[in-house]
Amino acid sequence: MRESRIAREGIKLILPSLFLFVLLFIVHAYILASIVFLFFLFCLFFFRNPRRFSSEPDNVLLSPADGKVLEISEIREEEFINDTVQRICIFMSPADVHVNRAPCEGRIAKMLHRRGQFALAFKKDIDKENERNYILIDRHGERLLLVQIAGFLARRIIAYVKEGDRVIRGDTVGLIAFGSRVDIYFPKNYETVVSLHQKVKAGITPLAQKKGEI
Repeated sequence: MRESRIAREGIKLILPSLFLFVLLFIVHAYILASIVFLFFLFCLFFFRNPRRFSSEPDNVLLSPADGKVLEISEIREEEFINDTVQRICIFMSPADVHVNRAPCEGRIAKMLHRRGQFALAFKKDIDKENERNYILIDRHGERLLLVQIAGFLARRIIAYVKEGDRVIRGDTVGLIAFGSRVDIYFPKNYETVVSLHQKVKAGITPLAQKKGEI
């Protein structure tokens, strides 16, 4: 099934603003019409959802977000995976595409939302303090964790999936507004193939490849 080129949350703003622009233009309220048209263009840009395709092999994890790699580390994840795993943190600026995508195929094993602060997305420890949403994916017995983290401007985290859903790699799984952060935790039997500060694109850029597989 083909995805809409606009994130679903934007439709309820884009269509009314377009209708209002046309109405104001017809009644010659050109200044107001110009303001509404600028708002219409802003919504088109902000809620854009470009089609994404990847020819990478199935053993490659793709980036779940557009943005810049802030951190590549090894960390103990106690709550969802209960193991030492690798973590890649991706900062999404307000100009990036805000739609998040599944890094691999699998089943949504658990979903959890936690309220919190709205500190700057690149500050230390926001993964424990800020508003965040956890998406645990079971991939053939392997567990991978996505964490959608709200930033200073973001006030809403949206998940498109629920527990029990099956996703394929590159499927849209959610959206975060106005710049934020997405962290991905994955097993140590994957080799990281991105570098610190590298720009990445959701559903396109390879993040890691399973060791010993081509």
